[in-house]
Amino acid sequence: MLPRWYVLGLIVLAPALVGLSLSAQQQPVEFPHNQHVAKAGLECIDCHITVDTRDEAGMPSVAKCMLCHEKVATEGPGVQKLREFAEKKREIPWVRVYEFNRSGHVTFRHSPHVRAGMECSTCHGNVAEMTVATAQVKHTMGTCLTCHRQQKASEDCAACHF
Repeated sequence: MLPRWYVLGLIVLAPALVGLSLSAQQQPVEFPHNQHVAKAGLECIDCHITVDTRDEAGMPSVAKCMLCHEKVATEGPGVQKLREFAEKKREIPWVRVYEFNRSGHVTFRHSPHVRAGMECSTCHGNVAEMTVATAQVKHTMGTCLTCHRQQKASEDCAACHF
């Protein structure tokens, strides 16, 4: 039998842990992950450059995108929008596909998960095959705890909750 405090914590916090809906998020610039991974041979860390060093994976800056798109794949409506952001010296206002509700006081730390050898697809689904990134995995306290137990990782509340 689970301790009462644990059950109450699940009831109170579980709704706050759920990620965004599983529908596609409209992005300000078209970004076909499948073309960047399969055709260009990029890996997640090539664009999400802080994934192995910080809590947040980070979104690519317009300058990072333009490193390639100045010379490679210079045409198309998505690249034109990208170029407009670059010319205006404005960052792309990417819309998050995954995030935890702040009321759950959850901090997901990418870097320890990457260092532990977890594949991005474990928590994000097979984004490499997606034209439009969508949330494929529903994050709940239960899914996180199940993985932590399987991997013999910390189950201490303070590991994720602040």
